[in-house]
Amino acid sequence: MANTTEIEVFLRDIWAFKLLEPEQLHSLAHLVIVRKLAAGEMLWLQGQNVSHFIIVFNGRLRTVRRSSSGAEKKLSTLGRGRHFGLAEMITNVRSTVTLVADMPSTILVIDRKSLRNKLLSDAEICYRLMQTMARAIFDLTQELERASFENVHTRLARLLLKKNRRNSGVQSRLDADKCKISLTHEELAVLLGVSRETVSRVISDFRRHKLIKTAYRSIIIINTDGLKRYIEDYEEE
Repeated sequence: MANTTEIEVFLRDIWAFKLLEPEQLHSLAHLVIVRKLAAGEMLWLQGQNVSHFIIVFNGRLRTVRRSSSGAEKKLSTLGRGRHFGLAEMITNVRSTVTLVADMPSTILVIDRKSLRNKLLSDAEICYRLMQTMARAIFDLTQELERASFENVHTRLARLLLKKNRRNSGVQSRLDADKCKISLTHEELAVLLGVSRETVSRVISDFRRHKLIKTAYRSIIIINTDGLKRYIEDYEEE
């Protein structure tokens, strides 16, 4: 079971908290409750209020959406370091997905009341979280603009480089799979707004040109410069 010190170190690499100072992370770590999930256990259903902010510490969760006809579709997988519920909690929007444990997992949980009290009592933490969320909105707006003009090869290259850059902080602390991007073809298709078949075709092209390697549920970039050549305006962040 993770202790407060381990949790604090872990929170440093979480995207939502990347602008927080060490003492602010320390205070947030004391709000965290560690929870174990059994395989198949649901955290909440589509349409329910989101009462907790959760971060995957170990294991894997999946998000599923049910259509009006009752058909279910898996949307994404949340592995170590991925989180869910912050925007929903702050905006009081009901969950658009069902969240389920794919396997026995450990999650870190901060409940709505504790987070609200912390944000109201510490304006600096509140402001830094607002900065992070504003940047996320800005990035999504840019992605939508690029989707109107860029082909799928360019968009996928950009996405893989972005994921690799974001994952490097967390994965550098692990002993293995340092360059692994844990996304399936179906998840990439959802992120890019194209068919799974289109994603598979582009990945095959990247693999044939020795830009990436693929493994089960993952992609490993082996030629970063080669992927950058697909992107005219690529800049390191």
